[in-house]
Amino acid sequence: MIDKAILLPTYNEEQGISYVIESIYKHVPDVTIFLADSSQDKTPEIAKNMGAIVFRTEKKGKAYSVKDALNKIDAKKLIMMDADGTYPSEALPKIFDMLEEYEVVLTSRIRGKIEDGAMPLINKFTNLFTSFYTRLLLDTNVTDVMSGMIGMRKDVYKTIDIKSNRFELEVEIIVELAKNKFKTAELAIKFGKRFGVPKIEWIDGFRILYYLTKKSLPLLSKGIRGWRVDRYDLDKSYSNYDKTNRLPD
Repeated sequence: MIDKAILLPTYNEEQGISYVIESIYKHVPDVTIFLADSSQDKTPEIAKNMGAIVFRTEKKGKAYSVKDALNKIDAKKLIMMDADGTYPSEALPKIFDMLEEYEVVLTSRIRGKIEDGAMPLINKFTNLFTSFYTRLLLDTNVTDVMSGMIGMRKDVYKTIDIKSNRFELEVEIIVELAKNKFKTAELAIKFGKRFGVPKIEWIDGFRILYYLTKKSLPLLSKGIRGWRVDRYDLDKSYSNYDKTNRLPD
């Protein structure tokens, strides 16, 4: 079994994939990188040449590709992150370290630092509203339910039931975590500008809200609410895991 793995869902990321992979290896040299890839450009070739393992999937959406890859990966600890260069590779060692104590480590751009121009106003509003709506539905304190950087132990990513195909993935994972009440931490992170063109469309915001409601209703009917996470503040150095950074709920 692999100890540490990174999963990158990719679709036409040739502009930034080499930078992302190089940055990952810089901060976690002993990690195994996997791609859940449905690209039509040179993304898989570039990644393979840099040592990544590429799982080619049909072009049915992000969640579909991730679900297929998770069925094939056998790693003790896994971090899923978008491959567009927006998420900080320097946070990876800290997340892997936190996974020794927590079953899941979520990340929050909202409580962290968003680079100017990295998140358009409409996207930020959608993220804030969706996260607020999730907190009301599930009685949770998670602050960024649409963050694409999530760390999980094997017993978690092999347990969660992913049924969506597109960008509903992150909120579906959140509902699955709430259903099982996994021991979870949320780490504030930096969020930067992306390489290439955004894949998500405005209509996806409505799909995400619809799917979030649909997925949450069975939990609400059974009275499954009140899932809490430990929240940790932004650590600029991303040095060793420091419990003194924990924030109150």
